[in-house]
Amino acid sequence: MYLQMNMDGRVTGSDAQTPYSLLQLKSVKPGHVIIKGPSSSLFLCMDSEGNLKGQSHYSETSCTFREMLLADGYTRFISSQYGFPMSLASRHSPDRHALPFTRFLPLRNNLKTDSASEQMPNNQRLFNVDSDDLLGMGLNSMGSPQFSMDK
Repeated sequence: MYLQMNMDGRVTGSDAQTPYSLLQLKSVKPGHVIIKGPSSSLFLCMDSEGNLKGQSHYSETSCTFREMLLADGYTRFISSQYGFPMSLASRHSPDRHALPFTRFLPLRNNLKTDSASEQMPNNQRLFNVDSDDLLGMGLNSMGSPQFSMDK
């Protein structure tokens, strides 16, 4: 399930990636982030009852989340102000023992981009973060003369 922030500020879940499920995280201080939807131009915020909503203006009290990286690779976001976990499940669910959707996994964008503004400039390269040679310097690397003589 993908968390998405719609143009009207509603925060819902989607079975597939949509332009509204692409969210940007920005660190504001160690362990704390703000989340913005580029398609909706809204900040992800939480009210005093723990309900998620999109707002056009950033408010530190309602739009800042503590980011907790879990051992299983997932992330949990907790409202810095109210202490509630970010969740796709309703707080008023009749089944209080159900595990709410509170764990999130950062995923790669699989949507096609048609916009020229979203394309990278020619002078920027994509980095392969899974590579042992992240900066692509392996082919052109200089070796130590001593290292070359030892071979």
